[in-house]
Amino acid sequence: MITADTLARSPLLSSLPVESLERLARAARRRTYRRGEVVFHQGDSGDSLHLLQAGRVKVVLDAESGEEAVLAILGPGDAFGELSMIDGQPRSATIEALEPIETVSLARKDLLQVLRANPAAMERLLTALAEMVRRADEGLADLIFLDLEGRLVKKLLELAADHGRSSDGAVEIELPMTQEDLAAMIGATRASVNKVLGWYEDRGAIQRRGRRIAIIDPERLRRRST
Repeated sequence: MITADTLARSPLLSSLPVESLERLARAARRRTYRRGEVVFHQGDSGDSLHLLQAGRVKVVLDAESGEEAVLAILGPGDAFGELSMIDGQPRSATIEALEPIETVSLARKDLLQVLRANPAAMERLLTALAEMVRRADEGLADLIFLDLEGRLVKKLLELAADHGRSSDGAVEIELPMTQEDLAAMIGATRASVNKVLGWYEDRGAIQRRGRRIAIIDPERLRRRST
């Protein structure tokens, strides 16, 4: 059962009054997706906002050539679908589950009706959109000013900060990433990413543990990321 407390845990909705949360909870829908399943595709009609309750997803920009760029990794507490929820336009990116996930889905018409009556909640949504733009600007700057090695080690440090846990004296990135995923995050090829990872692994800075990467010597990475 979806409750007002469930929705209040989302930073986007936490400022809403209880009666508004209860109204949204009655109309909300719980969704589950398997690892590798697409929640929605870039270009799909956008009529809902998803609040991620469990698991992680990747936000993917698809090119006509078939290549893809991974714009972000989202985890529990994050939301996606904000842009289409606001302007009603088609989805700007594809959302794919990196592991089994659960979301709470809110219909655009229900959410907009509540937000229009609650300026504080609308301000939270605008702040979230501003953060998205800032991340995009930073990613563009990295592509321009950092070489491939610099982009890769910076991304590893970011992923460790956002999705890492202490494990055997290292920080293990708790994401089942492929090297293709990592390459798509930094605008590189799988072969070039594998080469740089191998170099740092040989020198004891990182360790590959199946599909996960552990950061053993973060200082060495930090020195190279700037």
